[in-house]
Amino acid sequence: MTTLRQRLARATLAVALGFTVAPADAGTLISDTLPAGDHSGSRDRDYQVYVPEQLPDPAAMVMALHGCGQSDDNVMDQWGLKAAADRFGFVLVAPFITSYDGLRNENCWGFWFDRHRQEGRGEPEDLHRLARHIESQYAIDPKRRYITGLSSGGAMAVVAATTHNEYWAAAASAAGLPYGESAASVSFYCPGFASFHSVGRVAEDMRAELDNDYPIPLMVLQNNNDCTVIQPAGHNLRDAHLRVFGSDGRDTAESARKSETSCTPYYREAFDCVHTRYGDSGERSTVETVFFDGPIDTANTADTDHGHYWVGGADGQEGPWAVRTGPSYPDLIWDFFQRHPRTAAPPVEPQCTDWYATNTAHHAAGRAYYGIGYFTVGGDDALGFASLTEGWVHETTTGVFEAGRCP
Repeated sequence: MTTLRQRLARATLAVALGFTVAPADAGTLISDTLPAGDHSGSRDRDYQVYVPEQLPDPAAMVMALHGCGQSDDNVMDQWGLKAAADRFGFVLVAPFITSYDGLRNENCWGFWFDRHRQEGRGEPEDLHRLARHIESQYAIDPKRRYITGLSSGGAMAVVAATTHNEYWAAAASAAGLPYGESAASVSFYCPGFASFHSVGRVAEDMRAELDNDYPIPLMVLQNNNDCTVIQPAGHNLRDAHLRVFGSDGRDTAESARKSETSCTPYYREAFDCVHTRYGDSGERSTVETVFFDGPIDTANTADTDHGHYWVGGADGQEGPWAVRTGPSYPDLIWDFFQRHPRTAAPPVEPQCTDWYATNTAHHAAGRAYYGIGYFTVGGDDALGFASLTEGWVHETTTGVFEAGRCP
């Protein structure tokens, strides 16, 4: 516990250096559960919210997704993000996957399952619902909604930013993977080996899922020595994002490179970290990369020692797949986020809502009725005979439902 004398010493040093430092954990930490929604694959999601004592009105929101083998506790306790929230003034949201389907390691987000990487379905839709729920509780700036994560959480941050690029302002993926990748993109041994989709295929899959052409800026953080998510993943993330969102003539790493500098800040050792910015000639970036040659081993005995971890910096803690030494992720990511708000007000939500569910679920929710088969309420569109058949239903006029997605 920090004593009053220690806090006064920190404050005195801060004044001497020309900045202020908020006391550790000066804000409020809340734990709650978002009940499952009615879309396919939705589940109850536990989550924690950290609200700093001094908060702008409106404030930015940063959602941070844990990696495999981790939980929201690890995010809050070891990633250094609570201290960053105190310093910079943002609401920190840490969802817990809570429960999940399919064959996967403990607490992994299901980025490789088709049912968990499309708008209106599964985990990315639950994350979007949670973000909107947080907005209903706090004054959140709609131009400053950000998402980040580690490992499977980094991959799911990319999925969330792709499925809801109409919502998020920017994303940061730490040791994550490109959109649409399979489980074969993960390595289990050192030296690492994995197979990846081509950049062209990733770009094609992204374009098929995007709501519009809004170019969400992406930061990619990658240890070159990571044996779990090996380095081609970082390059592919960068290259696919540039191919989809890069301007004419600036859609490759070579043509879009704007600057290259040493990473700062870092804690104790930078590990030859290079921070590169890609984009057009403006101040905003399409992609920024943070690549470094970090160590393989970590202090935590439960870790895989594969160079696969979050770097929490001076305010972080050693923990499962979390270290302190290296380029400070909280500072680098927040600097990137605060330079990349949405450049225009988010588009008006269409006056149409759609749902993906079984005929039985549509019936139970009042969107369908049963005659000789299932039909939409009001629109009388045929949905088929089988109760477990899944499909889209949308509502364009109150109480009138039609088959298919919103036009």
